[in-house]
Amino acid sequence: MLDHDAIYWFPLRIRHSSTPRLMTMKELLDKEDGVMETYVPMEYRTEDYHTELVPVINNIIFVRSTYNNLKDIRQNQSRLEPLRYIMHPVFDGKETISEIVYVPDVMMQTFIRVTKDRQDNVIFLDNLEFACKPGAKVCITDGFYTGVVGVVKHIKKNLCVVVAIEGVAAAAIMHVQRQHLRYVES
Repeated sequence: MLDHDAIYWFPLRIRHSSTPRLMTMKELLDKEDGVMETYVPMEYRTEDYHTELVPVINNIIFVRSTYNNLKDIRQNQSRLEPLRYIMHPVFDGKETISEIVYVPDVMMQTFIRVTKDRQDNVIFLDNLEFACKPGAKVCITDGFYTGVVGVVKHIKKNLCVVVAIEGVAAAAIMHVQRQHLRYVES
């Protein structure tokens, strides 16, 4: 259950998004006093001999704040109106209700670590159903990603560690060597 005064990462969708609009929303949020941090995974893309830094996920920005603070900012800043919470269904024992998706700090810090300074061996996964399926939980014990915890998967016959934010985004560290993995309890 969401504690309205606790700090979480909220993945927010931007209605009718484009790269300039997404970056404008990020700038507006970064200027707000109450917002602690924002994050947009970026990558370089080359089109027609022109390389450009663009968001990997075209319509999502991650915001670290309390629910109450974010709610106040959205109500008082009309330019932030296109921001929408991502909802997911939750069964509360009697009925299915919609709840705002939020990400705990530890999970988001791992996701940022894997996606921020992307190496060539990190890919984003489009198939979130596959990425979020249960699997063996592992910790990487050697190399650039030492300490990263994720789920082991096989992608294109390669052993990978997937770091996923359920229903929002997933990144896979490709070509992980089996001897550099330690299984951890779920």
